Amino acid sequence: MRIVAGTYHVEMDGGEWLECSLRGRVKQKVGRQVSVGDLVRVERLDDGSCRVSDLLERHSALSRHGVVRRREQVIVANVDQVVTVAAIAAPSPDFSMINRLLALAELNELDGLVVLNKADLAAGAPDGPTALPSEFEPYRAAGYEILITSAKRGLGLEELRERLIGRISVFSGPSGVGKSSLLNSLMPGLDLRVGEVGRRKGRGRHTTVAAALYPFGEGGYVADTPGLQYLALWDVDPLALGQSFPEFRGPAEECRFADCIHRAEPGCAVREALEAGTIAPSRYESYQALLREAEEGR
Repeated sequence: MRIVAGTYHVEMDGGEWLECSLRGRVKQKVGRQVSVGDLVRVERLDDGSCRVSDLLERHSALSRHGVVRRREQVIVANVDQVVTVAAIAAPSPDFSMINRLLALAELNELDGLVVLNKADLAAGAPDGPTALPSEFEPYRAAGYEILITSAKRGLGLEELRERLIGRISVFSGPSGVGKSSLLNSLMPGLDLRVGEVGRRKGRGRHTTVAAALYPFGEGGYVADTPGLQYLALWDVDPLALGQSFPEFRGPAEECRFADCIHRAEPGCAVREALEAGTIAPSRYESYQALLREAEEGR
């Protein structure tokens, strides 16, 4: 599904795409908005037009706290996998955003995959494979699979393609990291707009203006999302947040208190692991920032 200017572009079971309006009672009936990735029922009207008549239950959603209104903003519904895209350079990796996206995936019980794109910009890239930058080792240690790719060179695209087959995957990350370029390379003919990184601030320009779900040729779907500069988690229990960092789970079982939030409690095994170097400071700092937000939001 794609939603453009109030028109709902819906793929039917047989592969036909219909442009639909939204029946007025749907939103009131279910109490939530129709989002990209939702499963819907469609009815054909006597004048040949179509409209969304019902919204079915979701099994998952990638969502955030609304920027303007204090409510949930669903980015993509019914997702299986969050593909967190960063760039080796231009722009520099935003580790806070990476941590937030992976935590969001964990909280929604979705698989998380880290894609490090623009390998062609790495030192020595023309001469051979690109080694994983040391700053990304904590993610590998936490159990995340990391793929190094270059849409320009075609590096890592087959490995990435294999991870997408048969799944509903959402590509997310800041502007300028090459999400649309990767999808254009994986899906010839898609022709998503590709922007350049601004020279003054080193930030990407928004080229995807709304989330959209596209059928993947080998089975499954992929969603391209707008470049996210803002991602506040929605309705998170502070006590559950630590479980969204996989490397915290083992040490957390050894904490003195069952309700330890790993801040200043005595006998906190997570902070002991941090001091011992088995938990990366950058990951712990992101956890603390998310914890403060979770506490303020309740």
